[in-house]
Amino acid sequence: MQKKLGSGMAFAALLAGQAMAGQVTEPLRTQYADIGDQMELKIGWQSFKGMEVDEVDDLEGWTAMAEFSIPFADRFRLRLNYPFKTNAEAIVKDDQPMQQGEKVDVEGNGGVYDFLTLTFEHQLVFAEDAGYNLSYYVNGGRDPGRLETTKRDLKIPGEFDPMNHTGMVFGGGVKFDRVHSFGQLLANLGLRYYTDTDDLHPNGDDSFPALDARLAVVFSPWGALHPAVEVTYLGDFSDLNQFSVVPQLLYTYKMLDLKAGAEIGVGGTGNELGAVLQAGIHF
Repeated sequence: MQKKLGSGMAFAALLAGQAMAGQVTEPLRTQYADIGDQMELKIGWQSFKGMEVDEVDDLEGWTAMAEFSIPFADRFRLRLNYPFKTNAEAIVKDDQPMQQGEKVDVEGNGGVYDFLTLTFEHQLVFAEDAGYNLSYYVNGGRDPGRLETTKRDLKIPGEFDPMNHTGMVFGGGVKFDRVHSFGQLLANLGLRYYTDTDDLHPNGDDSFPALDARLAVVFSPWGALHPAVEVTYLGDFSDLNQFSVVPQLLYTYKMLDLKAGAEIGVGGTGNELGAVLQAGIHF
């Protein structure tokens, strides 16, 4: 029995290592706890519709983003995430002093709830020793640029009221992954704290916490493709609730990762339906 257990743990460690080596790529949102030994550069695009923020509803459009990460000292990784462009339109809420129910444009060099962030990761447990990987992360960042709108500013005649005027976010959490008979199981559990934001939280709070939870399964391959599914939540179990299910397909060829999925909202104030695309290289 002892020998079988050791062999199983060794097999799990081998598959976990293959994940970061590019043979089994990461899903779109949930990350491996395994730090790995390769640098990664990712470019992503996601669409959204039906999102609610402070002053507008039915926010529909897309965001493009980039991420670069580098490992060091065998158990650490630095990750820089930059949502560099958002283009959308929305409907002004009925409780606003002007333009109620009117459609407005939203555009700028930044994301909606995703800010420019720098993340430090530290792996504590390795699959070759324990049969699973475990790490923690801490991060911080700020809104990289205002999202300009065509919603008129009541306080300054002739001017428009931007969204996400300012804002910072701080966070931290833990990551876990393990090999099972059906494939790879990944879980990320963290907390974000947004401060000094504007026009972001649906009830108008400028500073607020948000649970950031993600669970994913990367299944055994269909030929060259790995099917996967993720369940994600961002919110405070009150006015901010973003539940999503993201079925997807993952493909890796040598240094190149290609990923495509559909984000399906299952209630709350987040994305009702959208596409998610990502391309990356690891080296």
